[in-house]
Amino acid sequence: MAEVFTKPSRRVRNMIAKELRLIVKDRVALFLIFLLPAASIGLLYYVTQENDLTGMGRGGGDIGDIEGVEEFTGGTILGLIDLDTTRTYEAEDLSENFTGYVEELVDELIIYTDEEDAYQDMYNKEIMGYVVIPDGFERNLTLNEPTYVTTHVDATDFIEQSTVMGVVQGATIMFRATHLWIESEVFPAMMIEFMPTGGYVEIVFGGFIVIFSSYLGIAMTSAQSIVGDIPLRRMLLTPTSRLEVVVSKVISYVIIGFFQSLLLISLWVIAFDLTLNTEFVNLVLIMSLTSLTGSSTGILISALSSSRLQANQMFLFLMFGTLILSGFFIDVGMLDDFLPMNQGMKVLIDTAFKGLNLFDVLIPIAKLVGFSVLAILASTFVFSKKPTLA
Repeated sequence: MAEVFTKPSRRVRNMIAKELRLIVKDRVALFLIFLLPAASIGLLYYVTQENDLTGMGRGGGDIGDIEGVEEFTGGTILGLIDLDTTRTYEAEDLSENFTGYVEELVDELIIYTDEEDAYQDMYNKEIMGYVVIPDGFERNLTLNEPTYVTTHVDATDFIEQSTVMGVVQGATIMFRATHLWIESEVFPAMMIEFMPTGGYVEIVFGGFIVIFSSYLGIAMTSAQSIVGDIPLRRMLLTPTSRLEVVVSKVISYVIIGFFQSLLLISLWVIAFDLTLNTEFVNLVLIMSLTSLTGSSTGILISALSSSRLQANQMFLFLMFGTLILSGFFIDVGMLDDFLPMNQGMKVLIDTAFKGLNLFDVLIPIAKLVGFSVLAILASTFVFSKKPTLA
């Protein structure tokens, strides 16, 4: 009892140690935090092996220090770069003719002169991809030699990949049919950008499982941390403040989340033999930050609840709401820019897929930290209004 009359930092350390001891003793909680997410990755591995999905959509690509990323919200918008300088065909300019067919099949076609500008616009989601007509395009066709039209697409959006390739292949078919070319082929060559070594299914769905488990796994267990905590009732009779209680519990679950993140990232990388475009430690830090938002969310649920049953019901609502609004399956509009799991997924993709460092994703990181701070303050306010614990 004398320990609670010491300075606040000592009281917080003591409460963190107490909370960690309780978590370690709770085998069911440890099972939910560690084994269930690991089992989910194992099931994904089994499914990809059984259905021969391993390596689907392989590609490569790096990105430098590019800032700002926006979700693509328009129609079919493509970029095009015409590098062809040859003029050997007697009639129209063939590269311009091909460009015209591409333009017919999209909502908007943006003409670029610099491939770096098109690359950055694709990263910023201002275009779905871009087509490069190489130099020698008209000469090769005039000489009945094959030529390739390079199409760059974003590996992080499989639907956009299909849309872009459908447009380019459709334009190619119309272009060839108009000129009655059979032997003179135009081959679309797809260049998949922003993807580390590994398969699309393993990376994207695996990343979703990792983020989903990190956020909701910690939120699920922390949602029970205040309501019904019998030792906490006695502690509140001392000078211990509500803020100290909330902060100590959040820190405790972040520590657990760090080890959970270490396990999940390791399994994700090892199971699917991934070569990511960022350092391993960056991913662990990102996942720990996601655990922070999950911990603060769970603590808020626990502060709002009057019983364990209410906490369970609130968490179920949070889980289904988060799953529906995650933006992984459907477009959720402006909510995608604010919901914590969505921001965590964005940070993970931008680092693991696109090779950005933590300084390049400060905006979504700031949103995650801001959400956690607001949740902690809200939990403290609600908790302070409770005369007793149920």
